Amino acid sequence: MTSTDLLKCPLCGDQVDRLVYRFHVESETEVIHRIKTDHTDWVETNGACGRCVDYYHTEVVIHQRILPEAGPHFPVKSVDDFVILPTPLRLDADPHFTGKGITICLIDSGFYLHDDLTRTRNRVKAIVDITEPKQKSKYFTTPHPESWHGTMTSVVCAGDGFSSNGLYKSIASEAELVLIKTQITNDAHPDNGKITTENITAALQWVLDNYKKHNIKIVSISLGDDKPLKQSESTVNQLAEQLIDSGIVVVAAAGNDLNGQLKPPASSPHVITVGGLDDVNQLDKQNTGLYHSTFGATLDGFMKPELIAQAIWLAAPILPGTVEKTEAEWLHRLIGLTESEWQVFVEKNKTALQQETKLQWDSIYNLSDLHQRVKERIQTTKFFSPHYMHVDGTSFAAPIVSSIIAQLLQCKPDLTPKEVRNILFKTAKRLPNFEAARQGFGLIHPRRAITQLMKLDKPNTVLGSPLINKAKNKIEFYIQHEGAYQISLAGDFNGWTRDALFLNPCKEGYWKIELPLLPQGSYRYKFFIDEHYWVEDICN
Repeated sequence: MTSTDLLKCPLCGDQVDRLVYRFHVESETEVIHRIKTDHTDWVETNGACGRCVDYYHTEVVIHQRILPEAGPHFPVKSVDDFVILPTPLRLDADPHFTGKGITICLIDSGFYLHDDLTRTRNRVKAIVDITEPKQKSKYFTTPHPESWHGTMTSVVCAGDGFSSNGLYKSIASEAELVLIKTQITNDAHPDNGKITTENITAALQWVLDNYKKHNIKIVSISLGDDKPLKQSESTVNQLAEQLIDSGIVVVAAAGNDLNGQLKPPASSPHVITVGGLDDVNQLDKQNTGLYHSTFGATLDGFMKPELIAQAIWLAAPILPGTVEKTEAEWLHRLIGLTESEWQVFVEKNKTALQQETKLQWDSIYNLSDLHQRVKERIQTTKFFSPHYMHVDGTSFAAPIVSSIIAQLLQCKPDLTPKEVRNILFKTAKRLPNFEAARQGFGLIHPRRAITQLMKLDKPNTVLGSPLINKAKNKIEFYIQHEGAYQISLAGDFNGWTRDALFLNPCKEGYWKIELPLLPQGSYRYKFFIDEHYWVEDICN
């Protein structure tokens, strides 16, 4: 498509290949209202780009989820008009389950004890340098070059979003962690700077020796061996299978080379190997595609990956104490300057700005020039906030899957690795128009997995629906539907949002949800079944 074929979004002014004109009246009435509030001349027939629709839809979802677990109220739009959607929102994860009480072990290059893991409550139970067993934990309170990757994967897996006021919290935001560093950082060592097979092996052996002490339930690995090996030749794979036999779920990243070969531990038969999805950073899955993940048969003939998860446009922390973090902070200070502030601020901080930012200062003559240069730099660096950047790779898809497994284990702690696999594979959804070999059982679906797992008791008494429970200050809605895998409630009280209020499955086909008592009045509502059709409440 040439530039002359592109369309201009009437809201943000971006050049795009298509605009959204069709709005679902019931579910997007509030979206349309919010757009018109900000853009008084706009009408539906003008259309809008998908990114703007997602921005307004995200704000509406945050606002309309009336359950306390839904999250805080704040904007998610960055200074360069780019929205990085929070991971739990993009995967439609159930906010009731946060991995509480579950310990995840991450094996990676290195780690920094980031605020998103420690400030609200220090959830790191142990941190180990497998290359220097006598290394003190104080080492990890200072950033090092090898800390980048592991800090990102651990926060994507279990960060609580402290640095973003809770916005970029992970699905398993209350899980406990054990972190194992495997990259050699000894100038005198011949393999300095490398992650060797011996150290991956040592890390897995450490978990095997210590998993009972730390109650480790999940191992997430976002690195691999140097070359593909058969199961009989790979100590890494053999140890991974021993961990699985011991009741620990092992998850590994498939790799990012579309033409590459699967290597240990991703090639191990019962390790859950995770490939990548590219959801184009949009809630609308119309343009969803596959990430360039490694796939295919292992040397033993096992097809991998088994699952795919989001692997691009993911929010991850910028490592504190680095030149990158300093630049991100300066860039976001500059973008907020007004006409009356910018010249004084730039002159006062001229030396620092020239040293810490890579802006083209010789071509900045006014505030408009400054903002343009800053936006271009933010887009180049991916520093969409002072604390976070967006990243990609199956290295991040694997910890996302691990965080969803933590949800399952929180719900039912006695699940075996085999049962976890069965639930995830059964509830995954294949993407049409893409070959099965690249996606295995398909895209992981956390809410479906929880729904399949949960079997609550049948309500003691169903006197009608809804039931006004004044003693609990709640309204209880019930429906009996044997065949559904997902049921949500929508009505006048939440703008008819279909994906906000999900019912919990109970025995004998009953489903139930409790809401805070609403103000007195009349409200219309329906149940939305399996993301497909509406049902009225026949008990009312």
